[in-house]
Amino acid sequence: MKNVLIPTIGFLIAPPIGALAWVILEGGAGQILSGITAWAVVVSIIVGTVLGAPVYLFLRAKRLVTIISLSLGGAVISMLPWILLSHPGGTTKSVVGQTVIIENGSYTAEGIIYQIKFIAQFGLCGAISGLVFWFIVRSLVTSKDTGRSKAAPVL
Repeated sequence: MKNVLIPTIGFLIAPPIGALAWVILEGGAGQILSGITAWAVVVSIIVGTVLGAPVYLFLRAKRLVTIISLSLGGAVISMLPWILLSHPGGTTKSVVGQTVIIENGSYTAEGIIYQIKFIAQFGLCGAISGLVFWFIVRSLVTSKDTGRSKAAPVL
C-alpha cells in the first residue's frame, strides 16, 4: 500500500509546486491567486502524471531512483510538451515585445534565444518538481541487502 500511496501523493503535490514556481517566474508573486495559476496547476498534474508516472516506474524498475534522476526527469518531462508545441507551423511572423521571433515562417536568431530561455524556465520548474517528488518518495528507496535507506540525509 505504501508503495502506491506515497508516489500518488508525490504526483499530486510535486507538479503543482513546479507550476507555482513558473507562475512566480513569469508573473511575480502577485499572480499566485490568478486564473493562470489554476491552469498551470491542472496542466502540471496532468503532464506530470501522464509522462512522469511511466518514467518513475521505469527508473524504479531499473533501481535508478535518485535525486539527480528525478530532477533531470522532471526537467525533461516539463520541457517536452513546450518543445513539441514550439514549432512555428503556419505562423509567418510573431513579435514578442519589440523582438521579432518568427519571420517568414522561421525563427530568427533572437527567436531561438527567446525560445531557449522560455523552455529552460519550464526545465527549471520541472527540476524543482522532481526534487520535491524525491523528498516525498525517498523513503521507498532502500537497499534490499542492508535495509538501510539510500535517501539523502535529512537537513
